[in-house]
Amino acid sequence: MNKHWKPVSYPQLVSLLVHERQQLDDSQTALWDVIRLPSPELWQQHPWGDEGCGFWVVAVCGRHCIYYNDINQGFGFSVFPRWAMIQDFSEHGQPLKKVLKQLNEAAMEPESLCS
Repeated sequence: MNKHWKPVSYPQLVSLLVHERQQLDDSQTALWDVIRLPSPELWQQHPWGDEGCGFWVVAVCGRHCIYYNDINQGFGFSVFPRWAMIQDFSEHGQPLKKVLKQLNEAAMEPESLCS
């Protein structure tokens, strides 16, 4: 881990989410408004999230969550085995717009993510 790295603060994350939402098209905004959490929650992810006390989860769809990966400064999505526990780590953080597109595409598969 970079010795100069610091976890993103809650106010920084909220500001980032406002900016990211402005980048969404109408269909992505509609999806975002349905799945986003009222307030981001800090969830555990072992071992990658241990140093920063986890990652901020910003949305939930079925058994999948979208979280902010402050190590790579982007968003990822993962299955969660139980509330507040992120299973998978995405080492390539992406803009929220791209993660929502991936989530939407995955939901079109026979076994829907959001069911």
